[in-house]
Amino acid sequence: MKVLITGCTAQQASKKHAERTPTFSNLLGQNFKNAGVDVTFASPQINWEKSYLEEFDLVIVGIAPTTSISANKIYPAFITANKCREIGNLSLLIDAPESFKIPPSLNAWTNEASTFKSFYDRRKSYSDVVDNPELKAEIKSFVEYLSNEPWPTTFYPSYPWSTADLLTKYLPNLSAESLVGVSVDSYILLQPEKTKNYYLSDEYWVCDSFNSSGKSYAQMLTKKVVPIKQDVWEVESETLTHIRGAVGTIVPTYRNNESWWSPALAQSLSQGVPVVHDWKITGYMGEEWRHLATSVELMDTVERTELAFSQKQSYLDQLPSQDDINEKLTKTLKQLA
Repeated sequence: MKVLITGCTAQQASKKHAERTPTFSNLLGQNFKNAGVDVTFASPQINWEKSYLEEFDLVIVGIAPTTSISANKIYPAFITANKCREIGNLSLLIDAPESFKIPPSLNAWTNEASTFKSFYDRRKSYSDVVDNPELKAEIKSFVEYLSNEPWPTTFYPSYPWSTADLLTKYLPNLSAESLVGVSVDSYILLQPEKTKNYYLSDEYWVCDSFNSSGKSYAQMLTKKVVPIKQDVWEVESETLTHIRGAVGTIVPTYRNNESWWSPALAQSLSQGVPVVHDWKITGYMGEEWRHLATSVELMDTVERTELAFSQKQSYLDQLPSQDDINEKLTKTLKQLA
């Protein structure tokens, strides 16, 4: 069986981006490969013909808000998705904590002037699309489909505690029955362990996102809180080195205290560094997941290392086995093919 994975953003469809840092799209592809599926991971192209797309049992297209700056591949992605919708092998993917922005962004694209305004002229294939009525019609058709029709099977990254309502409450055309949550943390968590450098300062925290929740942590802690990545071009080995020197890793929640997947949690535990998330969400896994950031900050290096080890073991116990993931994906694929 064959699957094509592509999408609207670099995170969803760029091989170079996936080589720098773990992405759900790429790790989902790894899971499919482990299940014995032939996987193609590629940036969308406006010249993909239906005859080519028909070769795949499933084409998974990552979706993002149409007005998002990161959606730089949205024109070829939507054209691809519309062709696959007509073929009957379309599936979707959502990988970012901004699903609530998708419906209003679709509404903003209800007229052609908004969809193809010059503000978007740096997006991939803009110059090819803007003067091509047929391609513009493909995009318009898919926008109308997302706005008005039930969505097909949609994949999303999941923590052990993730639930479908994280997405369905914001996306009225997406049902819980159509959602497939996939755990990808085993790939990150079980990478070869690195020796922690105890001579590093341990004078800073790393934080996955400086949203309102992340800023709240920074205000309550004594030691400085810095971004988990020092720049957008940082490769994962550099990120892991940065993590290893930290007191701990803060993985904030998002709006309404919602928990959205990030590779930061598994990256941190893989390096022997404890994680702080919302204890009301993670506390069911054990006492090691109920610590506040302020209490972790007061621990010495040995205590924090022991805490990270306990967190890693209890978290691994919550993850599905690779066999279970393979079975889930194979079953889903057979139902859709």
